[in-house]
Amino acid sequence: MKRVAVLILLLLLLVPLGRAETLRDLIDDPVAYDGRQVKFRGEVIGVMVRGEHAWVNVFDNGLAIGVWCQAEEAGLISFVGDYTHRGDIVEVVGIYHMACTEHGGDTDIHALSLQVLEKGYQIERPLNMTLLLLSVAISMAAVILSYYLWHIRKEMKKRVPWPFY
Repeated sequence: MKRVAVLILLLLLLVPLGRAETLRDLIDDPVAYDGRQVKFRGEVIGVMVRGEHAWVNVFDNGLAIGVWCQAEEAGLISFVGDYTHRGDIVEVVGIYHMACTEHGGDTDIHALSLQVLEKGYQIERPLNMTLLLLSVAISMAAVILSYYLWHIRKEMKKRVPWPFY
């Protein structure tokens, strides 16, 4: 019985302890995860291919981090998130570096695997006519007021100033 308990304890020690569920965990306690294998999910907000590798920026809960991965894995990404698109949701498993010596001391993750879990899509943003008309009206009012104030100032310069004693 003791041998089984010792064996289970040894197996638990071999399991990587640096698993992060969110990017917030990594940013809040970077020392605990530095150099360890991590796993998290997020939305792709940027892809930049550099030869055989690529930088993929992943956004999760208001935070973003650069993921260094193979260009083939980055090629599977179809949508990058911006104002008019929802980016692909990816799951990243990789080694977290608090200050990566290979990339100039930046915080990053060197991906062991990057999988696309959900494809992104285009977001329809209809034109708000009320807001458009309101902004046109305010702009016109600003132009008219500026002209009126310019005209008053021009007329004041024509008057003879009163002497001050």
